[in-house]
Amino acid sequence: MTNKFLVGALSLIGFLLISMNAVAVQPKEMITKVEMGPINPQMVNAGKGLFTSKCAMCHDLDQKKVGPTLRNVTKERKPDYIMNVIYNTTKMQKNDPTFKALVVKFKNVPMPDPNLSEAQARSLLEYLRSVAK
Repeated sequence: MTNKFLVGALSLIGFLLISMNAVAVQPKEMITKVEMGPINPQMVNAGKGLFTSKCAMCHDLDQKKVGPTLRNVTKERKPDYIMNVIYNTTKMQKNDPTFKALVVKFKNVPMPDPNLSEAQARSLLEYLRSVAK
C-alpha cells in the first residue's frame, strides 16, 4: 500500500509540475499601450518589493551591475517598452534590436524572465516612475 501511495503522490507532483510549466510558457501578448496617470503609491510599494526581490541582483538605480542602471529608465524609454521588457522578456531579447544591443553591451548576459504577471510588471513600472529624477 505504501508503494502505491508513493507512486500516486509522485505522479501527482509530476503532473502538477508539468501543468505549472505549461501555464508558464503560454505566449503572452505584447503590450501596445499603457495608460499613465498620477503615480499610484500602492503600486509603487508593490513595485519596490518586486524590484528588491526580482531585479536588485542585477540592477541598481544608480550603479551599473550586471545590467544597466534604472533610475531614469522611464525618461529614456516609453512605458509600453518597459512593460514588455519586464513582461515579455524572452520575446523582447529575441526580437528587439535595442534590447539585443543592451545584452551585448552588458557582456552578453541575458536578462532572465522574471515571470511576472502584467499587473506586477505595471507595479514595477510605477516604482521606476517614482524614483526617476
